Amino acid sequence: MSCVYLLGLLLLLCVTSPGWAQCPGMTSQQTPFAREKLTISDVATPLTASVYKPSGVTPTMAVISVEGGTIRYFEIGTPTPDDGHPITPPATFTICGIDTIAAFRAIRIAVDATLIVSYYKSK
Repeated sequence: MSCVYLLGLLLLLCVTSPGWAQCPGMTSQQTPFAREKLTISDVATPLTASVYKPSGVTPTMAVISVEGGTIRYFEIGTPTPDDGHPITPPATFTICGIDTIAAFRAIRIAVDATLIVSYYKSK
């Protein structure tokens, strides 16, 4: 019985680790390759293409942490302080796929926020 419990616990740790796929349909292990810190102010801000898409690399996932002020974001169109998915810090969320990473935009609601972003690719 204890072996089954231990195996289940190890499986849970592997699945919830950022190095393992956290996106629907993604089954391969992910490896981090880049990171950045962005200040989100009163202009909708994208992620930095030169960071997430260096020559020869295609990102599969980004893990984003929000600190400071509340943000709104969209992956389709441009968010405003009144329109978009709200994220109140401290919070961490994942976005999946190059198209979503490229289209991501965030804006603050009232107070500047900081995004800490880690980018992953398939191992």
